[in-house]
Amino acid sequence: MYEPRFPLSNTALQVALLAVFCCPAAGAQVGHDPARSPYRDLPVSHTLVTSGGFLSGSGGRRGAGPSDGPFVGLRYTMRLGGPFEAVFNTAGGRLRRIVYNTNAAPDTTTQSVLIGDVGFQFLLTGQKTWHGLVPYFGASLGAAYGDGVPQDSSGFQFRWRFQFGPQVGIRWYATRAVSLRIEGRDIMWRLRYPTAYFLFPLGAPLMVDGVDPPSEWTHNPTLTIGLGIATRF
Repeated sequence: MYEPRFPLSNTALQVALLAVFCCPAAGAQVGHDPARSPYRDLPVSHTLVTSGGFLSGSGGRRGAGPSDGPFVGLRYTMRLGGPFEAVFNTAGGRLRRIVYNTNAAPDTTTQSVLIGDVGFQFLLTGQKTWHGLVPYFGASLGAAYGDGVPQDSSGFQFRWRFQFGPQVGIRWYATRAVSLRIEGRDIMWRLRYPTAYFLFPLGAPLMVDGVDPPSEWTHNPTLTIGLGIATRF
């Protein structure tokens, strides 16, 4: 009977991953003289964060959805107790997209997109920092809104869209009240394609009926750098 070369059970893998994530928090409790410990209490409970970065999305099969462009944002975080935080976020940018017209060749333009969402973050070091650092991960959900693009005569629209996605990042507390943050996030939203994409008015069908679905979820990775200012301790 064939046996796998690396027989690692799911339980063993889960224990190993748990050890990786929990070892910083465990180290905060034992093995260090409190006066010389790399761990320090994190007394901040409310923080206002300004950020800027870049979104690099796919735009969908034909690039008609909002994709690449700079993003700026404003976020408010609030400690919920233990390692959890609530996050309230708003951001916006002007993103590139392709326009397909019924009477002209495809063209590239930009579209303003605003997003708003709420979510949570889990701090891997709990209520402490490690050498001033706090790694974290989380998730959020909310809505995205795109302004009109008059030159698009195909019927494609990106207006109100539900969006959600995971995030992972790290903070460095320069002082008790000031922190610098780097975060990666995947914003997912759904594109819906008009009937014209499956017909000939655009010169040739952009999609094949019965083969290409009339809608799709797209991934839009973002990378941001932020500055946080504590508003309450």
